[in-house]
Amino acid sequence: MAVLILLTLPALALVGRGAYRYFAEDLPQLDSVSAYREQAPGVTRIYAADGTLLAELAREHRSYAPLEDIPSPLIAAFLSAEDRRFYEHGGLDFRGLARATKANIVSGTIVQGGSTITQQVAKSFLADQERTLERKVREAILSVRMESRVGKAPILEIYLNKIFLGHGAYGVRAAASRYFDKQLDELTLAESALIAGLAQAPSRWSPVSNPDLALRRRNEVLFDMVEAGYLDADQAKQASEEPIVLATLRDPFRWRAPFYAEHVRQLVGEQLGEEAVLSDGLVIETGVNLTLQAAADQTVDAAARKLDRRHGWRGPAAHLSRDNARARLHERMLSEYGQQPFSRPDRWLLALVTNVDRHLAVVDLGAIEAELPLRLAHWAAPYDRASGENDRTITGLGQALEIGDVIWVRPHLDGEGIPQQGEESGRAVVELGQVPAVEGTLFTYDHQRGYVEAMAAGVDYDRSQYNRATQACRSPGSVFKAFYYALALDEGWQADDVLEAKPWEPEPGEEWSPRNIDKTLDGKVLLRTALIKSLNTPSIRLFLAVGIQDVINFARKLGFTTELIADKGLSLGTSCVRIDELTAGFGVFARGGSARAPVYLRRVIDKHGQLRIDQRHPIDGAIGIGDRIDRMAALASDPPKQLLDPRTNFLISRLLREVVTSGTSTRATTIGAPSAGKSGTASGRYKRDGRWDDLTTDTWFVGYTSQHATAAWMGFDDRNERSLGDEDASYTTAIPMWTEFMKIVVDGRTLDRVPASVPEGIGQVIVDATHGGPPVAGMPQATIYYRRDLRHADTPAAPLP
Repeated sequence: MAVLILLTLPALALVGRGAYRYFAEDLPQLDSVSAYREQAPGVTRIYAADGTLLAELAREHRSYAPLEDIPSPLIAAFLSAEDRRFYEHGGLDFRGLARATKANIVSGTIVQGGSTITQQVAKSFLADQERTLERKVREAILSVRMESRVGKAPILEIYLNKIFLGHGAYGVRAAASRYFDKQLDELTLAESALIAGLAQAPSRWSPVSNPDLALRRRNEVLFDMVEAGYLDADQAKQASEEPIVLATLRDPFRWRAPFYAEHVRQLVGEQLGEEAVLSDGLVIETGVNLTLQAAADQTVDAAARKLDRRHGWRGPAAHLSRDNARARLHERMLSEYGQQPFSRPDRWLLALVTNVDRHLAVVDLGAIEAELPLRLAHWAAPYDRASGENDRTITGLGQALEIGDVIWVRPHLDGEGIPQQGEESGRAVVELGQVPAVEGTLFTYDHQRGYVEAMAAGVDYDRSQYNRATQACRSPGSVFKAFYYALALDEGWQADDVLEAKPWEPEPGEEWSPRNIDKTLDGKVLLRTALIKSLNTPSIRLFLAVGIQDVINFARKLGFTTELIADKGLSLGTSCVRIDELTAGFGVFARGGSARAPVYLRRVIDKHGQLRIDQRHPIDGAIGIGDRIDRMAALASDPPKQLLDPRTNFLISRLLREVVTSGTSTRATTIGAPSAGKSGTASGRYKRDGRWDDLTTDTWFVGYTSQHATAAWMGFDDRNERSLGDEDASYTTAIPMWTEFMKIVVDGRTLDRVPASVPEGIGQVIVDATHGGPPVAGMPQATIYYRRDLRHADTPAAPLP
């Protein structure tokens, strides 16, 4: 028998060794906490130019905290609740398992886990999370291995940074931020106990969704700490009386610059990969100026609402016919709006119409009533998709409203921004509004540094995430004329060349029949006048003379990537373009003919401090001396490409300046700084309700100062929705929006002339503004600039046939 046992023992040892090798095969290698720090995914953060947080991106919201930065009460709370014998066992704790089982039976629910902290860490590194015997064996082997190779303190550090604590928070630092908006060293004892109590069941014990259960669980942890010897009973009792006060956190993504932040996320994903965005803990520094971004958002909203009101009233947001439904809305408004619904006078609120007569309606806003006079709702004539007539009005509020309507209102302010009150009633006076159907975009970039400083790519990101600045392809109308006029000037055409402005004569079978806005006396007009007055028929003839394919090639050189259809319609901007590319094209004119592509990403650094992307300009105010030298060297080795002869660029920029000073866009002169640019109105024939209509679909102004190039656009996402207005064009829509925004952009800045200087090789001559040639006494005159190499010095060119 003894011999049999002696023979069996080696065999059992071999079997045990084989089993160990089987279960231990392919276990994760983790020999130090530094190895985990390298492996741990980070949170990517996007920042504005001033360092303000725009967004956080991650699969798991983490913020790593070394063990020495974690307060001892928080550590004690976790040890008390999760593994009291952590410093005594070797990774596996059978006594602790028995104690946890007893506590759970007494409680009737899971209040203590049977696994040690080491086992929980080991489990988190295993790919197989199924509850199988094989997985438990592998977990036990890895636990013992980690205890011997890594040690207690590093294991505890990994645990406190890796554990999921609900609402997207992984680790204690993330939990402190998410629940209390605090740093770890700011947590109270009660808050530390609450966080520790989440470890077993974050959803069940969540203070957000189950505050009563969270309070109960927190207090259990506090008295666990008493049992474990970390607190005395008085300390625990005092902490248990503290109410749970959670932080109200607003996601910065949606209320600072959502279109911008999302575009940046996409750009970084394209350049570095989506995995890098979600795992590499990137610090993304952008070019957005939040002051200008807020101004752009507000300007687009105001312009869209103004035009949308002129289209008419699409009806209330809802209608409540039952008294109980109205009562529920009243209670909801009390809860949401509080005692002062108009604490933010610029905010639109839903209100319930409780009384209507011809001249006045009364609305309920929960804590208060307000009154809506006819004069602040007279625009609410019924919306008509089939009509292009704007500015229709009503003569009585009963034509638009009835009791039970739920409508949008906001306080009516006087000229000094003070909310108005009814003279007799003392009630707040409100104005009627609606969610705009029309859209708008403002896009501006610093063409000297390249930074995109504001991008309001729509009225409301929550309603539509479609980025109209970088994704939409819209017809630019007459804005496109600037490019082929520039090409014509580069090829030797003169500003005082005479173009034919007679009506367009369609070819056989051609339905296209463009017209001029202005009428000429004899069918002749100077090239200069044709551009600054945006005359169509002479422009078309110039376009054809220059050559359709040459125009397309020139546009490609200036950065246009969208399809440009090679037909006559391109002369009037019928092919669609992107707003960002159009703005960059005008940026070439603003820069003297050289290119500076819009830059969204200034710099990107990963969690290890490695520089991944660097597009900072040397004159960036936030750049250090060493980095400035590096960026100067990079710019010197790859300077901006000169796309247009500086002399030609001066000529087109001078004409675009005259568009503002004496052409179709004189309102832009009111911004308080020299500017140049081109307006455009696009229209097309669209089938609606079974018939064809000519609809105004897009209005534009793209202009620049010596520092910024800015595009303003307005239109419907669905071109077939409705005409923007039969009598409306860029001068009633896009130009006013551009002007209001640019007043803010240029405020406080010292800006140069546009164009800034006259390059060598430019001459000038005074000519008759109507027919060209020498000036005629008593007739309008114009100063013409020209390239000396393309014209006989100071001799006006003869009219072209």
